[in-house]
Order: sequence, then C-alpha cells, then structure tokens
Amino acid sequence: MDIRTVSVALGTGFTVALLVAVALIEALPYEFSAIVGLPVGLLIGTVTVLLVAGRYARLEPAAQSLLDGTAGFGYAVVLLLGVLYVDFAGLGARINLATLVGVALLVAAFVTVVSWIRSRGYGSLH
Repeated sequence: MDIRTVSVALGTGFTVALLVAVALIEALPYEFSAIVGLPVGLLIGTVTVLLVAGRYARLEPAAQSLLDGTAGFGYAVVLLLGVLYVDFAGLGARINLATLVGVALLVAAFVTVVSWIRSRGYGSLH
C-alpha cells in the first residue's frame, strides 16, 4: 500500500462521512439529529476508508480516477472549512455554502480529469 492509496482512501472517507452525516441530519425530523448523523457518518466513512485502502490497487484506471476526484472533493471541503474556521486573511467571510460546494466540485472535476489523463498515458505530470 503506497501513499497514494492511503491519501485517496482518507479523502474518500472524508467525503462519504460528510455526505452521510449531512444527509442524516437533514432527513431526521427531530432537534438532536446531529447526535445520530455524525456518528453514523463517521462509521460509514471509516468503513469506506478500509474498503478503498484494500481495493484501490485492483481497480480499473477509470474507477481509480473517480475515487481520486471523490477524495479531492473531501480534501477541498476540509481545507475550506479550516479556512472558514480560522478566517485566514479574511477569506472566511467570503466563503458561504454555495462557494464551498462549488469550489469543492471544481477541485473534484479537475482531479478526476488529471488522474484520468495520467492513467491513459497522455503526457507526464510527474
């Protein structure tokens, strides 16, 4: 298992944990839905990390590219939430939910395309 496999597994786990937690928090009709949503999201994210770490090397290049993009989305969300929390250089005031999701989707698309290009052997980006 190399560093790429570990980083993709962790990034994909972040993404899945965030999506499951947010979906459960929004879907449950009572006040303390975060008490259920966050642990379930973390559990599903942990299972995702283990599955991706174990199977990433055996996947087709197209599937690896999609997982790379999913990991990029997770890392972008975590990074932007960190900037929002720290308010680095006044950027926290400029980041709203639409900006956060839009930037994270752009990162995911970019990472997916670059990973796919590299897997096809078109140019060397080393």
